[in-house]
Amino acid sequence: MNPRLLLSLAALALVAAPLAAADRALKFDRDQSTIEVAVKATVDSFVGALKNYALTGTVDDAGHITGAELAFRFRDVATGKPKRDAAMHEWQHTDDFPDAKFTLVTLNAAAGATEARGRFTFHGVTRELRFPVTISQHGPTYAIDGDAAIDTRDYGLPVIRLMLALKVDPLVHVRFHFQAKAA
Repeated sequence: MNPRLLLSLAALALVAAPLAAADRALKFDRDQSTIEVAVKATVDSFVGALKNYALTGTVDDAGHITGAELAFRFRDVATGKPKRDAAMHEWQHTDDFPDAKFTLVTLNAAAGATEARGRFTFHGVTRELRFPVTISQHGPTYAIDGDAAIDTRDYGLPVIRLMLALKVDPLVHVRFHFQAKAA
């Protein structure tokens, strides 16, 4: 066989091998997905909803999730009360720090539980964030559920106190359900 042809085939195989093993994108179903922010307070606990966000993810050939990124503008979190929303944005300096982002680093499965570990940027501060997730797969459809507890003090925000007796708990829970299909 021609040595040039052999060399060309070998080079083609080296270039094509990583392409064949490339991760596939997840296509998220926004109508079947939700993100809620639960806040406890002495008097007025509430749940805010995040409807506008950018979410990407990837899976490998075995169907394992290999990456994910969620980005949003904090102004898009709505609690249903415009006055409360305005106070929340003032407290968080939303105009100065409008964006938040979570980037998945790893998913660790152990003893029947899965832990997501990644980097969360909020209020201009980036910290590691770990939280439990449940991932189920039915054919090409993925259901991903989790609850990430975020201590707002870790991101430079003060505890909200009103009239000495009323307080907003600095531990906020971000609960989510995502549905997606591998592309």
